[in-house]
Amino acid sequence: MNGKGGERVQPYEEVENWPPYTYREYPEVTVENIRAFTDFLKTENDVGLKMELQPWISFCDSKCTFCYFPNETFSKEILGRYLGALKKELKMYAETPYIQSSFFDEVVLGGGSPSVSSPHQLVDLLSFCQENFNLTEDVMVKVAGCTHNFNIEKLMAISNFARKVGARCTQIDLGVQTFDDKIRKMLNILDSADQAAKTIKKVRKLGLYACIDLMYNLPGETLDVLRKDVEKAMELGVEGVDFYGLDIHPETPLEKQVKSGKVPPIGDSDMEKKMYMEAYEMFEKGGYKPAGHSRFSKVKEHFTESCCAGWPWAGQLTTGSGCFMGYLGRFSYVNIAPAKAYIDVVAKGAFPIAKLSVDSKQDQMRKVMTRLYIRQPVDRLKFKEEFGLFPEEAFPKAIKRLKSKGLVEVDDREIRLTEAGDLWRYNIVWEFCRS
Repeated sequence: MNGKGGERVQPYEEVENWPPYTYREYPEVTVENIRAFTDFLKTENDVGLKMELQPWISFCDSKCTFCYFPNETFSKEILGRYLGALKKELKMYAETPYIQSSFFDEVVLGGGSPSVSSPHQLVDLLSFCQENFNLTEDVMVKVAGCTHNFNIEKLMAISNFARKVGARCTQIDLGVQTFDDKIRKMLNILDSADQAAKTIKKVRKLGLYACIDLMYNLPGETLDVLRKDVEKAMELGVEGVDFYGLDIHPETPLEKQVKSGKVPPIGDSDMEKKMYMEAYEMFEKGGYKPAGHSRFSKVKEHFTESCCAGWPWAGQLTTGSGCFMGYLGRFSYVNIAPAKAYIDVVAKGAFPIAKLSVDSKQDQMRKVMTRLYIRQPVDRLKFKEEFGLFPEEAFPKAIKRLKSKGLVEVDDREIRLTEAGDLWRYNIVWEFCRS
């Protein structure tokens, strides 16, 4: 892989595509850890950082072959019951001292495809959040969904709500993945590239931000297809592109199709790196800069939003069936799935948590270092204040090794990725979590 100036950077055999400290490693909920969690919710939030509120609507009207999320088949009957349970879970949190003393500057309807909901259901849920949580005056509203079912009525309803509450911006997150129709069909994406582009244009015509998912190293994808995808995204003027290397997850339809030979294999590690660096240079020339987990963006909000800038200090209240991105203080959790089981537990007035992790001091230190994989610097002085030692004292071997490879820079104030380290940021944070 060639970086700027032709310098060759090959510190690892292959690129990691999955960061540490994910829901897969969380232990099952127990009497002890759920008691500790509920006791924590009785305290006040004194962190002083804004949080993200993320209700999940865990349904889709189709399933992409690569998807590993706990999404279920949409039906109007189950969705109505589910939304009632979701609001009840949200209310349970909203009544706790910790959440009552918290402020949220982002509301994100995520999960599966919230766009399966009606315009009224989307606005009703957003309004419920406004009424029951402390939203900042400059709240950012985001709604995720599919290009094939985000019609103009839904977009208008979201836009009108956001205007009413004075949102600083409103973003529609769209799972495009690729503009290549042959690959779209292979991945079971329902609409065509042309239809997807029309939806993006509708979003932007309403003055909303369009942020799309693009995946690379897809089955049968070539560098030429990749270039066309990136060119099309920039031509459409999207505000952000979440650019992910394909990771084939166990038990997904795509894994079975690749193993059986029904679809072409994905490229090797060298091809994956070539694709990333090709796209990186294209985005850079087009005025898009790397931000957050895997995003290239041209708007300031993506560089300052709390879900990245506040990690892991701030907190993210995630609710809904199967949600696995929630964290509050030392606690990270996964909710019960499927939806019927979730609805039953919430009806009993219990938090619908299936897995619950409680961080040790060492876990907390390691999580702070994972700021590097979301392209955020690690504040050395804040680290020292929190843990009693500097990062290079807590992780001397890892930081020395990463500095010698030219992947991180360290000064008196902070530790940050170098440009050469960007491709390897997942590998980099594993260095700390394996120490």
